[in-house]
Amino acid sequence: MRRAGFASIAAAAVVAAAVASGAWSVAEGYRDVRACRDTLPALEENGDIVVDSLVRDSVRPAVFAIGYRVTDAAGSRAGQLRCAFGNGPDGRRHLLGLELGGRPLGDARIYFLERFWLGDPAAIDSGAARLDDRVPPQMLLAAVVGRPHPALLIALLAALLAGAALAGRRFSERLR
Repeated sequence: MRRAGFASIAAAAVVAAAVASGAWSVAEGYRDVRACRDTLPALEENGDIVVDSLVRDSVRPAVFAIGYRVTDAAGSRAGQLRCAFGNGPDGRRHLLGLELGGRPLGDARIYFLERFWLGDPAAIDSGAARLDDRVPPQMLLAAVVGRPHPALLIALLAALLAGAALAGRRFSERLR
């Protein structure tokens, strides 16, 4: 009986660790998506911006692509912004690369964009006034979650196996 209690506690600990890891991954993805979207008004200086698609790269999970349309006095045109994120030397999450219309932005421009635009809530608020986000919630959730973290999959499998072992043990005890 004591072994079953330990197995239950171990399974619960594994599942809790996996859920915490998965939640951290989702929170990080949401932060990255917001930062990518918030850079648009700084890069597209004129006109109203309508965001209509958001996709996480299937090969590189820290890369997001945003499809948008800019409407100004000259008319309307489509564009795409790709953002790459990663951990910097200080251990914090940073914007590592940007492509606007297929052209990469230089490191200095990315640095100033992150430091003086993304680091300033007033600048983000002023840009948000020109930004119309029409991404459906399902698309946002799919981009934020992306592929499940391997630790989450392993933990869920371990919990499933532990549950099956406990159920098997209880079933065999009833047959006796």
